Amino acid sequence: MHSALLLLVILACPLSPSLLAVHVEGQCGGRWWRRLSDGLLLREATGAPCAWSGGGSLWGELEVPSEELDESEASVGPQAAVSVTVELERGQQALYELLVPAAGKFEDVVAARFADEGKGCGQQKPRQPSDCRAAADLRARSEQIGQKFCDHPEAKEARALFCRYPPRFYGHAGICNQHAQFCAPQELLTEGDADRIETAVVNIDSSQFHYLEECGALRREVWIFKVFVHWCPHCQQLMPKLYRLALVLRQRGVTKLRFGAINCATEHELCASQKWPGHPLLVVRYLGPDRAIHDAIEYWVDIVKDAQLRQMLPRYALPGEFPVLKLLLEQLPASLVPKSAWSSLFEDGGEGDQAAGACPNMTALHVSHPEALEDSVGNAWSDVERDFSPRRRWTDALLMLRHILQEWMAPIGDDGNVHAFSHRQLLVMESFVRLLAKNLPSAFGLEHVLRDLQRSLLVRLRAVQTIQGGRLCASDWKDLSAPVLEKIAEVGQRDFSVPTACGTDTCRLWSLFHTLAAEGLRRQDVPSEHILARGLSLPSRPGVMLQTLRGFVEQFFKCLYCRQHFLEQFDAGSYNLAAALQDRREGVLYLWRLHSAVSVRVAAEHSCDAADRRWPSTSLCPSCWKSSSNQWPVLAETQKMDTGSRSPALQRSALPDEEEVLKFLMKSFLEPSSNETLTGPRQEKLMM
Repeated sequence: MHSALLLLVILACPLSPSLLAVHVEGQCGGRWWRRLSDGLLLREATGAPCAWSGGGSLWGELEVPSEELDESEASVGPQAAVSVTVELERGQQALYELLVPAAGKFEDVVAARFADEGKGCGQQKPRQPSDCRAAADLRARSEQIGQKFCDHPEAKEARALFCRYPPRFYGHAGICNQHAQFCAPQELLTEGDADRIETAVVNIDSSQFHYLEECGALRREVWIFKVFVHWCPHCQQLMPKLYRLALVLRQRGVTKLRFGAINCATEHELCASQKWPGHPLLVVRYLGPDRAIHDAIEYWVDIVKDAQLRQMLPRYALPGEFPVLKLLLEQLPASLVPKSAWSSLFEDGGEGDQAAGACPNMTALHVSHPEALEDSVGNAWSDVERDFSPRRRWTDALLMLRHILQEWMAPIGDDGNVHAFSHRQLLVMESFVRLLAKNLPSAFGLEHVLRDLQRSLLVRLRAVQTIQGGRLCASDWKDLSAPVLEKIAEVGQRDFSVPTACGTDTCRLWSLFHTLAAEGLRRQDVPSEHILARGLSLPSRPGVMLQTLRGFVEQFFKCLYCRQHFLEQFDAGSYNLAAALQDRREGVLYLWRLHSAVSVRVAAEHSCDAADRRWPSTSLCPSCWKSSSNQWPVLAETQKMDTGSRSPALQRSALPDEEEVLKFLMKSFLEPSSNETLTGPRQEKLMM
């Protein structure tokens, strides 16, 4: 279809030899033109000259879609568009019209057209009114909903302890031993009222949420909802603090301030319809007549939210940070929640006797090799990493890929349409799937099925340029991605039946990113004919890879703080990004630098003074670090934080030997057999 379209355009718009001599003033590019004969949209080629006159006509260079997928790459979005010279006007007759978007951005032309078509997605029957009598038994409903949260296929292993309220980790000796904040608080140990324990924080699903709205609960009570997912580390850290606060308030007679928890891993449509774009969030709802309560909530929102947060979040949704709750409680009327009922819970960061509990138990991390406690770098990483093979890290990458396709790639439309993806989201999805097809190791066995998925997404993108228009419904995505998910299940059961190396999905996401970067570098110097002869793809260019990852994080990464930090650092060009955009070797190291900066920053935020989260540790890679009187520039951001942390990472001066780190990364995220199947001049050095 696309080849035929290209032929028609070329036949209808023959090139004139005289045009080659025309002097072109200025450059345009990126503007959209509509063909008057059939409504076809074509975009000016990037960096194209502005429309020019010649031979009695007006001419321009426009992009025409091609079916060839490997000839070129855009940073984010469909590739392989052929630039041709097109006749825009013939004499006084206009053949095309320039579309001028009202918002001033030419991308908005296609985005608006795509959104209009998407309004036809998800036409469903009106929701039935809530059964107020059936939903009134909060304990029974909460237990039922909590079980649904924990039945989620990803809520297993350690994350099963964080899937519902009350927290399942209470009473788990192992996790209490490693992290003090996950031990049961004294208030819970002495509480004898099971109903109070079970409903201090109520598990809320879509139907229960609407019950609170429709059956009057939000008129009688103020509700604070924690919006979370069980795999999110920030959500996990907030969980014991929030539960203890809710329980103590109930014990001290506070009944008109209630807490609920919404797990977006199962409540996709609810979270999307409310435009909750990340986790954790704190959402306050009150529909009653008390003006003092409304004023307190409005003031709370105004003092917490800066301009960036106002743009990112709905008005009554705020970042899920425990101190943010204190600001709200200070504003609420004392008749609703007296200060004496809660003030003590915010001492020592809200952990009372468990101060610094978010920090790891260093002894518990080094049971097998206690000498690792004295590592000059990286003593806060567990001994178990010594047993990690590339296949274990690949298992995490494969699990993360399945989770992304199933859970993360869900539409949250800016126009309120939660049943259709936006044009920008589709651009990012196509680019991300293309990167996966090009840069996943061949052992994953997913390239061909990913290529099919990419072509399907490309067809959706091309369709929006035609008069018929295009869209991608959430239901369409489930159908299109199903073959990839089936293939992942098949390959996983057959080739990846090994323990995982990660306990959180943020760790798994980093495993996926590192694997993509390492495989891209491994293929770099291999002759292209050798790669193509094996049915593999040439790797994505480093700039395309990193820009694609940025687009993915912006659109689909569900951890609010992680996303914000990633985008801030990327857009600031930190950690030698400029070099990484040009060189695959630097791309591998860039992701490692960013990963290390995040790990050290999180430890500093919790004032973990004994923990050094630089990675890899010296016991894991003795040659990766060298003593130096200089500080590692990657930690500059953390050093500026006003946390009071005396983390070893900020006190012990040591600089990485990046050549040795590169060897470590390549060994960690690529199997030796993959190096044997494709060899190139750089590989012997990298894989030795």
